[in-house]
Amino acid sequence: MKFDMTKSKATMTSALILAAVIWGSGVVFMQICIDGGIETGLQMFFRFWSGTLCLGILLNTKLRQISSRLIFCGLLCGTLLFFSFFVLTLGLESTTPANSAFLSASSVMLVPFISWMMLKIRPEKKVFAGCFLCLFGVAVLSLQVNSGVPFTLGDSLTLLSAVFFSFYTCTVAKVAGGLDAALFTFVQLLVTALWSTVTLPLTGADFSVVGQDLPAMGAVIFLGIFNTGLCYLIQMTAQKSLPPTRVSLILSSESLFGAVFSVLAGYDPFSVRLVVGGSIMMCAILLVETNLFSFSKKKMAASAGH
Repeated sequence: MKFDMTKSKATMTSALILAAVIWGSGVVFMQICIDGGIETGLQMFFRFWSGTLCLGILLNTKLRQISSRLIFCGLLCGTLLFFSFFVLTLGLESTTPANSAFLSASSVMLVPFISWMMLKIRPEKKVFAGCFLCLFGVAVLSLQVNSGVPFTLGDSLTLLSAVFFSFYTCTVAKVAGGLDAALFTFVQLLVTALWSTVTLPLTGADFSVVGQDLPAMGAVIFLGIFNTGLCYLIQMTAQKSLPPTRVSLILSSESLFGAVFSVLAGYDPFSVRLVVGGSIMMCAILLVETNLFSFSKKKMAASAGH
């Protein structure tokens, strides 16, 4: 796939950071849902259906333009997206939130290799360095030394979900060329919503809680419209312009924003790890997205030449 560089790189990067901020805020809204009795399986059901319906209403008559190729690509990517979420949900039942955050973010190290294999484009050296630095930042942010928590089945499932997410990101990059971003997003979300309906019995979803807690219902609708509909539309649009390695790296900052929102909402205390880990992650993104470091090298070389 050739990436459409006519769109402003800065604009797409800013849009992805916005998506990461919104996804980061999701930890608070998800907790509100859980406190209101809406467990993760039911959350997925409402998230993907509300995101699909909202996007469908906005697209309206444009839905007639959905082609057979769009359906095939949406079916493939939507299935990968669903199982990324589903396996992550299963893993959360038997691992710690910190381990889940770190292992989920490990996809940032997988994407460069998978994209290299699928797209036949070797990422720049600074991308590998940035991804490693980002993962290190997530480790500082989320893991506690000597916590004594063994590697569990939940950790294995979370790691598997990171593999699914990595293949999802790279598959989108592979097939998105020539597809309308909004229609592509709609078909993916529809497929994911259908999968979430089929698997509802496996999650033990209890519909009797629906409507009993208005803040929880408001939170799950917010997750559907913004964290699902809007954010995936942003990702689909950005991936037509930016390589999957950069998209994955920027979106991995979700864990940083999640930690910040968790502190602001009073779920977690402020810590030095938040500052240090967050700073490392921001440096990783700057390393890849700017020429700051290469400029410094050129300046040093020029000085040496005088």
